[in-house]
Amino acid sequence: MSDSAIYWGRVTHDRFLPREHKFSYQVMMFDLYTDELDTIARSVKGIVLEGNVTATTAPTSWLNRLPGRYVIRRDDFLPQYSGTLDEAARTMYYEFTGDVAPGRIAFLANLRSLGWNFNPISLYFFYDGAAIVNTIAEVTNTPWLERHLYVLGPPGAVEFEKAHHVSPFLEMAGRYRLTYFKPNERFRLSMKLFDLDASASDGLGAKRFSATMNFDRFGLTSREVTNAARRYPDMALRVSLRIYVQAARLFAKRIKYVPHPKPVNGEVNVPRT
Repeated sequence: MSDSAIYWGRVTHDRFLPREHKFSYQVMMFDLYTDELDTIARSVKGIVLEGNVTATTAPTSWLNRLPGRYVIRRDDFLPQYSGTLDEAARTMYYEFTGDVAPGRIAFLANLRSLGWNFNPISLYFFYDGAAIVNTIAEVTNTPWLERHLYVLGPPGAVEFEKAHHVSPFLEMAGRYRLTYFKPNERFRLSMKLFDLDASASDGLGAKRFSATMNFDRFGLTSREVTNAARRYPDMALRVSLRIYVQAARLFAKRIKYVPHPKPVNGEVNVPRT
């Protein structure tokens, strides 16, 4: 039986400064173990591989752009690293932690559908037995499509400096406080962005922004994938369109536009607990 799953739930964003702005959407994401990908592609209808996701390179086909197919394309995830997706994740882990990944790897992300994919955040969970020893977040901004990696540590609460221009309506200066839990029957993640205040005991000022992910787990079966494709054949496209819709609303509220700073791609932030 597969340990991989589909998570259904809601993503909520709250902006507090300089003006309030809130939205919440229902979303669906896949939680996939890299050592199960070949088996999943063979046994779960609607899941397709493209490229060298695994040791068996899969061809790219225009048929995979049709509704009802979710594509795990190699260059959608960690494209800066060579090898299979599992090898790329292990290389990333060693590069940023100095340790060898001790066990299995899973990733929580949107998959390509209708020829499109976009992940504001992908999470790579590194297991040692049943425990998550570390998680690395791959964050992609809009509209520049730049990627940045944050090392989050094991489940719990962490803090780290904002180092990626994720939105043209957010200043670069700030500190994140993030809490997440191991994916089980539910998955929860909460992230808050604070202004910096040198006079405060913790160095944090006003809370500027928060985002939450609240998901419930469903088994990865052909039936569940068919249900997902019926409800959201264009999940990744919806994510992208919603980002631009919210950007237009922020613009209409006269939220300050923040120009893109010097890129910081490839840097890593190690949080403090």
